[in-house]
Amino acid sequence: MSSLHVEPDLPHIPPAQGLAGWRRELCIELLGQGAARIFVRAVEHSSFKAAELQRAILFVRLSPHFTDLEGWVEHMRPDLGQLADNARLTRPDKDNLFTAVEFDRVTWERVQQGADRWSRKG
Repeated sequence: MSSLHVEPDLPHIPPAQGLAGWRRELCIELLGQGAARIFVRAVEHSSFKAAELQRAILFVRLSPHFTDLEGWVEHMRPDLGQLADNARLTRPDKDNLFTAVEFDRVTWERVQQGADRWSRKG
C-alpha cells in the first residue's frame, strides 16, 4: 500500500521570470517501501535527468496552466501508487552510476501524460 505525501504549494512564476526562462517542474521523489513525495518546484534552468535520478526524483515540466495539484493527484492516485509501490531504491555502483532508483517506466509515462492532459483540461 503506497504512501503519498503531497506538498500542495505551487510556486508562482511572474511573467518577467517566465520570459527569462523560469519554469515549474512536477516532481515525484521515490522514497522506497511504497512511499513518495509529490511537489512542484520553480527552476531557472531545466533539471538534468541523471542528477535527479541519483536523488530518486522523477520530474516533468509543467504547463503554466497546471493549477490543481491536489485534484491531479486524486485523479492519478492509482498510477502514482503503482509507481511508488514498484520503486526500488538502489545503491549506485560501477554498473549503475547514474540512478538510485528502479521504477516502472510505463507507469511513469502514464503519469507524465496525465500531467499534460490535466494542464490542457484546466
